Amino acid sequence: MRAYLPISHDELAAFLNSGSKELESILAPTPFYVGENEDLGEEEIEYLLSLEAAQSALELRSSNKAPGIVLAIELEPKQVNTVNENSVTLNSAITWEQVQCALLLFPDEEELIWFATQEIEINMGEWK
Repeated sequence: MRAYLPISHDELAAFLNSGSKELESILAPTPFYVGENEDLGEEEIEYLLSLEAAQSALELRSSNKAPGIVLAIELEPKQVNTVNENSVTLNSAITWEQVQCALLLFPDEEELIWFATQEIEINMGEWK
């Protein structure tokens, strides 16, 4: 299951450094969310969730010109504890190996900018 984590720049640096991160919950395409958006395809649902995460990420920025940062995470079914409306709670930490990409939303922009996993560490100095 692909899930979306809004994250601050400092949290991203710590996650990259440690290789794992404890989370209480993460945005995910739960059966409830999919049911509420049954007229949308899987990719459209994932895009909506990534936009929701990006809006939340804007509140975590260290400066007004910094982007909101979202990590797309591939969850293992065994990590999911409970399923909520548009999120799941986890029973174990996520690892850096589960990160699929970073999505950035810059202020006053509507489109997310995609960064491959290997580009995150190289570019994150510009995301402050």
